[in-house]
Amino acid sequence: MEPNGQNGDAEDGPLASETHVRVLDVLDRRPIGREIHALSEPGLHLVRARLNSDSNCEAGDHLDLESGNIGSLSQLRFRDLSGDANASLQDTVKQSILFNPDPHLGFFNRVQNISLKVHGFQLLPGVGSSTARSWVTIRGQNGWVDLAEVSEKLGVDAVDLLAERYVGELAEPAEVPSLLDLLVRVSA
Repeated sequence: MEPNGQNGDAEDGPLASETHVRVLDVLDRRPIGREIHALSEPGLHLVRARLNSDSNCEAGDHLDLESGNIGSLSQLRFRDLSGDANASLQDTVKQSILFNPDPHLGFFNRVQNISLKVHGFQLLPGVGSSTARSWVTIRGQNGWVDLAEVSEKLGVDAVDLLAERYVGELAEPAEVPSLLDLLVRVSA
């Protein structure tokens, strides 16, 4: 795998900055070979790739794209995920958030009003306007040190909330505003 982005898209395409994948499922393909469904990092794209014939991997593996274990990446639609890949997606997104927490923590520390009536916290599942206002008060001016502190102070699982939102955006790419685009893919 070339570091200059030769992973299924043009050098300046959405997969050009991806460095790793988290394997969601390994599928047998006919007439021969195997394919993986995976979540790319750092951009959190759903991807597929051929597994090289001498490579052995399984769901849950974290692969470096330069390892030579897999072929070129190509984007995969949510609806084309295997059942096993779909079932493990939320937990895999959570693992990815914990692996690279900075952009996600930045959301909790910097999110502001989107409009006069809607706060950015309301993009998270189950968060309404009164909860968003209370979270802003709890956050104060200093923000939080890590995602564990966010979870503790807010009484929620911050990683789970973000993962649920991201999976929703992977399922419905037209959802706006897109936290994946604003937080994760802008720096990828």
